[in-house]
Amino acid sequence: MIEMAWKNVPLKSKLVFFILIGILVVLITSTAVIISTVTAQEEELAYQQSIEKAKNYANKFDAEMRSNQATGQAIAHSLTQYHSENRTEVNNILLKLLEKNPDLLGTYVCFEPNAFDGMDSSYANTTGHDETGRFIPYWNRISGNITLDPLLDYETSGYYQLPKKLKRDIVTEPYYYEGVFIVSYVTPIIREGEFIGIGGVDVSLNHLNGIVNNIKAFDTGYAIMTGNTGILISHPTNEELVGAKTLYDYGVPEITQMADEIKFGNSGYIETIDPITGKDVVMFYEPIKTSNFAFILVVPKDEMLAGVTDLRNRLLLISSISLIFMGAVAILITRSVTGPINEIVNDFKNISDAAIGGKLDERAETDVDIDFREIPQGLNDILNALENASQLREEMEKVVNNSPVIVFKWKAEKNWPVEVVSKNISQFGYSPEDFGPNGLDYGDIVHPDDLPEVEAKLGEICAGKETQFNIEYRILTKDGETRWVDERTFIQREQREIIHNMITKDNDIDSQVSDLEGKCHDVKYLQGVIVNIDERKQAEEALLKIEDIRKKEIHHRIKNNLQVISTLLYLESEKFRDNEVLGAFNNSRDRVRTMALVHEKLYQSKDMESIDFADYSKNLINYLSQSYVLDKSEVDIKINVENIFLGMDTAVPLGIIINELVSNSLKYAFDKGKGTIIVELRKINDHHRLVVSDNGIGMENEIDFEDTDSLGLLLVHTLAEQINATIEIDTSNGTRFEITFQENNQEVTEGEDVR
Repeated sequence: MIEMAWKNVPLKSKLVFFILIGILVVLITSTAVIISTVTAQEEELAYQQSIEKAKNYANKFDAEMRSNQATGQAIAHSLTQYHSENRTEVNNILLKLLEKNPDLLGTYVCFEPNAFDGMDSSYANTTGHDETGRFIPYWNRISGNITLDPLLDYETSGYYQLPKKLKRDIVTEPYYYEGVFIVSYVTPIIREGEFIGIGGVDVSLNHLNGIVNNIKAFDTGYAIMTGNTGILISHPTNEELVGAKTLYDYGVPEITQMADEIKFGNSGYIETIDPITGKDVVMFYEPIKTSNFAFILVVPKDEMLAGVTDLRNRLLLISSISLIFMGAVAILITRSVTGPINEIVNDFKNISDAAIGGKLDERAETDVDIDFREIPQGLNDILNALENASQLREEMEKVVNNSPVIVFKWKAEKNWPVEVVSKNISQFGYSPEDFGPNGLDYGDIVHPDDLPEVEAKLGEICAGKETQFNIEYRILTKDGETRWVDERTFIQREQREIIHNMITKDNDIDSQVSDLEGKCHDVKYLQGVIVNIDERKQAEEALLKIEDIRKKEIHHRIKNNLQVISTLLYLESEKFRDNEVLGAFNNSRDRVRTMALVHEKLYQSKDMESIDFADYSKNLINYLSQSYVLDKSEVDIKINVENIFLGMDTAVPLGIIINELVSNSLKYAFDKGKGTIIVELRKINDHHRLVVSDNGIGMENEIDFEDTDSLGLLLVHTLAEQINATIEIDTSNGTRFEITFQENNQEVTEGEDVR
């Protein structure tokens, strides 16, 4: 509903909307970035200025307290080198120091018993002394005027006990002395490595409270000072809390965290609600290292960031004015664009009405603004091209439908649903209307025996990156007859995943996914042609049959010719009586017969390329047995050959080798005509092993194939080299020949002994 309503909104309103939205997005984004950047910088600057302000005040107080500490150090260092032992002279020094430093509350020294001049008993209860008589003068302004009093509580107070124990400068925590809240700067007096007393000054913290309270930050900001234990040294509104309350007493987590940082002498700031004013404030704290104090500047956050807020408001005002101005510009731009577009739209409407009526000669008016003139001109060019294309399409359809080439467009889904098929599908009895959503799929007319192969090959092509597919297979005509076709298909791929509708007609869930799933994931559609090649296939089959007949005839003729040669050798041998000559003729006849038997087996085989060597071996041995039956009637020949199929190039040499070795055993191995000959042929891994052995008398001398008078053994060696075989001979118990060779194109099945 929303989409439909949006389509009904005029273009002018859409342009104004999109321009304003674009401007709004740009302005909001840029303003947000500017405000964020500028305000962040301004805020950082405000924080940095407050931090610097707190540091400056802390440094100022630190310098003042460092000066006070230097005064106390000067008193102690001077008395370290002092040997006059004149108490009046030391008192005068302390008095003058106090008079010259009006910020000091008091100056003093405190010596160990009899450590100053050894005369403590003489000064007991005199001015500036207590009942012990120790030299402990304290010049002070506690009462308003400068007076001399003896120091109090030195045996228990930290101002004396700490430097005595630690033997180093001490700045005490704030404490009350005679009703005055003070801090003491004390330095030990060390003489010859021994502690003998202290020298120091006191500073009233009431004085600091007044100074700190006069510090202002922005409009209502203020400052306070604390000790490193968090005790308040100043307070902006209630002096009674000075020395009586610590930062921890407020119970505010952020302030407690700040107090912990101050304890370790760290600086920083926290954001919290001020327990005094109730405002959101930032508290900047800096250590005053000389006194172990901390200066805290409390700044209201809204006052500190007032400049940032003002800057942000100004930027927002500028953005609002810019938006109003750009909106007006957008309306003007829209008017200048929509006017010519309306004219072009009217032309489009007139042209579409004409096209619906079958007229493609209507053209758009080109008298529009120059910026839009190319639109109607381009439209006219498209109309001209469409008119030409329409004519060309009609001509091409005639050419295709009058040709034997059938054009198809398939979906990349199970069974290849047909989207488009040319009318000349009629040559197979179908019409284009037979295919479609409610009709046949292309897979329905592929021969069932060929369908798995076609699907598998197409799946492999789709899974790769190929864009073409070519295969020959059979289809079924509408009358159920079989025709061979050649398919040549272009594979259109896309860069996105597509959803496959692999559902079979019976809606069986288990069979919904085709074998092509996962392979055709990026195939958009298949487009190609099929051609009837039935006549060509019939011609090829006829040629194959003729070729088979020709091969059979060749093998048959070779076998006959070899048998004629064998007969001629036999007839020729009848002319001779010499046994050696007769033996030579008989050996030649056996060799010829061996070769003839190979061609006879090839003639009888199905493929005329290889022979069943087990059957061949049996026939060959039977022939040899018959040839020597008169002389070797009690020789037993055992054949153990696996069902191995060998090609002619291997079978012929191997057959002659068996002929020579078996003939040799029959003729020479057995003196009394009794014995056993074993012929074995087995496949071991990728090699074959032929063993011909007998248990006869063996051979007297070692056989040298390179230097032998025996034509048979020389022939065995030559033929073994021809098939790349190795020969091993064992004469320890009869004679045993082991020949190992490899046949590249062999077929092996489990065999059994052939006898």
